[in-house]
Amino acid sequence: MNELAMDHCADIGCHEVSLRRHGQRVLEMISCAFRPGELTAVVGPNGAGKSSLLQVLAGVLAASSGTVAINEKPLTEISAAERARLCAFLPQSEAPAWSVSGADLVALGLLPWGRLGDRDERVRAALARVEGADFASRPVTQLSGGELRRVQLARLLVGEAPLLIADEPTAALDVRHQLQLLQTLRGIADGGKTVILALHDLPLAARFCDRVVLLERGRLRAQGTPQDVFTPALIGEVYGVTCEFRWRAGEPEFVVFDLV
Repeated sequence: MNELAMDHCADIGCHEVSLRRHGQRVLEMISCAFRPGELTAVVGPNGAGKSSLLQVLAGVLAASSGTVAINEKPLTEISAAERARLCAFLPQSEAPAWSVSGADLVALGLLPWGRLGDRDERVRAALARVEGADFASRPVTQLSGGELRRVQLARLLVGEAPLLIADEPTAALDVRHQLQLLQTLRGIADGGKTVILALHDLPLAARFCDRVVLLERGRLRAQGTPQDVFTPALIGEVYGVTCEFRWRAGEPEFVVFDLV
């Protein structure tokens, strides 16, 4: 890793994590682990608890019970400053509060490291990774939803944190940029980082991810490889659709057919 990244990887796990908000159960006794070098998709129907789990893992929400640890150190014992250097988090949606340029929004991802002599170079490189160089000088309030999402993704990438957590990162992206993003994140995971995504697109998860965590109504329903989790019986029961997992030219392919 270069000087900007931490000198170690981020092995993160949660043990019997539960979360209650406004008197309602959101997560119930979730235990799972996410390791360096792996790209993991957290999937499930609407309201399954995907966003809540990612926020708990990133330290945005505090679990009501259970533990979350990074490199075997409880999240509660990691300072906010260290956590910001360990983990880059992209929420499901966020609207710019003021009209900064695209480059300045991306540069916010470098704040945990203080002043950097090559700040502008890093920002340009991050925008290039999402094909967003044209947005550097444009006010973010004038970008389309997909363009803004690409700038936000560049902010996620710019710090090169060992742990990346992104909630529905492909939302608002066209097909080309969805593929480009998943290829980029696949490469980042292959480089030794831990990458966790909430995804609705099960075929994309099947194609690019090493592991899948399936949630249903706040509970962990299954976890394992895409081939383990994306079975007709399990997906049919959880989502209410007929489907098939198959291989085509050596690539995994998950196909949804119809409602049950």
